[in-house]
Amino acid sequence: MKTDQKMPAAGIKSSNKNPPNVIAAADEKTKRSLEASIQEGVFNSASTSIISTYATPFALALGAGSAEIGLLSSAQSLAGTAAQLPGAWLTEKFSRKSIWLFSQIFGKIFLWLPVIVLPFLGAANAVLIFIILLAATAFFQSLRTPAWSSLMGDIVPKDTRGRYFGRRNLYAGIAGIIAAGIGGYIVTLWGFSLVFSVAVALSIVSIFLFMRMHEPAFRRVFHYRHKIYFRPSDIKTAFVVNRNFTVFTLAMAAVYFSVYLSSPFFTVFMLRDLNIGYLWFSAAVVLNALVSTIFQPYWGRLSDHYGERSILIISGMLISVIPFIYLFVSEPFHVIFAEIFSGFAWAGFEIVAFNFLLAATPAQRRPHYIANHVFFRGIATVLGAALGGFLATIFEGSSLFWISGLQLLFALSFATRLGSVLLFLRVNDPEVRQTDILPVRYVLWRTMAVEPAMGLKNIITFTFRSSFDRDAEYLKAIRKNRLQTAKERKKEEIIEGTSAAFEKEEVENKKTEGDNKDRKPNNK
Repeated sequence: MKTDQKMPAAGIKSSNKNPPNVIAAADEKTKRSLEASIQEGVFNSASTSIISTYATPFALALGAGSAEIGLLSSAQSLAGTAAQLPGAWLTEKFSRKSIWLFSQIFGKIFLWLPVIVLPFLGAANAVLIFIILLAATAFFQSLRTPAWSSLMGDIVPKDTRGRYFGRRNLYAGIAGIIAAGIGGYIVTLWGFSLVFSVAVALSIVSIFLFMRMHEPAFRRVFHYRHKIYFRPSDIKTAFVVNRNFTVFTLAMAAVYFSVYLSSPFFTVFMLRDLNIGYLWFSAAVVLNALVSTIFQPYWGRLSDHYGERSILIISGMLISVIPFIYLFVSEPFHVIFAEIFSGFAWAGFEIVAFNFLLAATPAQRRPHYIANHVFFRGIATVLGAALGGFLATIFEGSSLFWISGLQLLFALSFATRLGSVLLFLRVNDPEVRQTDILPVRYVLWRTMAVEPAMGLKNIITFTFRSSFDRDAEYLKAIRKNRLQTAKERKKEEIIEGTSAAFEKEEVENKKTEGDNKDRKPNNK
């Protein structure tokens, strides 16, 4: 099992407090928990994909306008933000698995039952009821964020987080793609109630898979009480004590404020202004998720290799371009290209932002740090969505050059996103030495040109080579692997030999000292 401590030097004995059988049992529990988390993520992602994809179309079907869509997004963000502090407090009183279970049952099962029957009630204020119900579900779903992030931070080894979450997000993304695609077909033929019922059923299955996970012992710091301060002197202290985390939180808050100026209204633009229909809409969502799923491992590998900071800046620049692309969207097939680019950009930003958050927070206080981070990010989200809804109402019927209506809001979001990404230049990579940090322009060139080009070159070369050449490549790879294995074995033999020599020399020295002591004359 990997630890944070360095291995002792050769020839120096070290005592292990944990017997080998205890370590092996811990390794087995960790492996089982990691696999169970992937399985749970598959079903939970399918459920979340249905809910997040078809919540706004359902509100539009109930008669919601731009102001109500902005209110819907703001209410969800505000409820999710309000849940962060209670969520962090609960980690001091209850186990993290029990918090997750409570959140799942209320947030994704019980509170969705009224949503399922809402179309059949014929209520005059159905839109308002739906907004309230969605805000309540967002509160309970977000209640588990500090506990789940802390749990995964303890289970997943630090040096494999990028690859593991890339793999987990790959399988979860595939499930989300399938669910969103089937959901569009279900909505077209049978309506929203059935597709939300499927989401509830998937959430129930995920509970049984999550309960198979092992929860490591949580080291509680009893002398620490979680607080959020707003006084200038306390903010200054936060900068001094943990400047990197504070600047990262402020940068993420600025990004999410800019993002939510426009993101709730892309669906409105597609379904209301372009009138693309649910099938085209589901196809766009599926392609977005498919591209995001494909490139999750790619971004995770780059994050492990180049560090979170550089990839955070690059992916942040890419998500800034998304609303700019929508300034030129006028046909349904234009939406497809825009969503493909969006999936590629957000795949990198989401995984690297989460990894950076885990790396920049101490394990003992991680739930509280994450709660603070999500709290301020949520406040920015609420303000962005509220301002976006207000501006969307004002921009209706207005035009500038070739853009009009919601596209004016997209142009504003493009400018503010670019400005907010510049704040990431002020953060440092938490787990990479300063001397190892490469210039961002070099990493940008590698991630956007060299790495994709090399991958394409290898695919084309390997595909069109003769079978003899392929066999030669296989043999070359086998020889390289054997050579590497031989080197590692030789290295181990040298270390073991050195250790044995040190021990033999120590025994001889002790024996010599004993002989000298016996031969020493008695001065008395």
